[in-house]
Amino acid sequence: MHIPDLRRMRPMLDLKTASTIATSIVHAKLNYCNSPFLNTDITQINRLQDTQNTLARAVTKTPKHHHITPVLKKLHWLKIPERIQYKAISLTYNTLQSSQPCYLRQLFTIKTALSTRSSSALTLLRPSVTSSLKFADRSIAIAVPPLWKKLPPALRKLSDPS
Repeated sequence: MHIPDLRRMRPMLDLKTASTIATSIVHAKLNYCNSPFLNTDITQINRLQDTQNTLARAVTKTPKHHHITPVLKKLHWLKIPERIQYKAISLTYNTLQSSQPCYLRQLFTIKTALSTRSSSALTLLRPSVTSSLKFADRSIAIAVPPLWKKLPPALRKLSDPS
């Protein structure tokens, strides 16, 4: 809805102003509450990615046939799957760091540390799924531990893991 308005205003705006407006649209519409998109089907993700690509093209005046990845890099925008993963991991880190909010903290099971070199790195356990429903895999408690495990050990350290 906002992209055609941005296209009409774009000739009057410089790149920085257009990028600021587009970034606010991205944060307000695409980035808001996107954790429920964890492990969702690719068609939904592609619809969001197409919207982001269209917005990036409107900002930079890039023709449709040009590759979009350099444009997104120029704008410092993550692609939608990366954005969803970043948001989920960031939320998890902040929750584990401060134990707040407590209802989210209770969803994560921390593996007890062994006496190894990597024991200071926090490991999350994936709970066993008792539901056969398809959307159960999108729960933050189930979807985040594999993402967390992919992080380098240096990023999985907390200042106070208790």
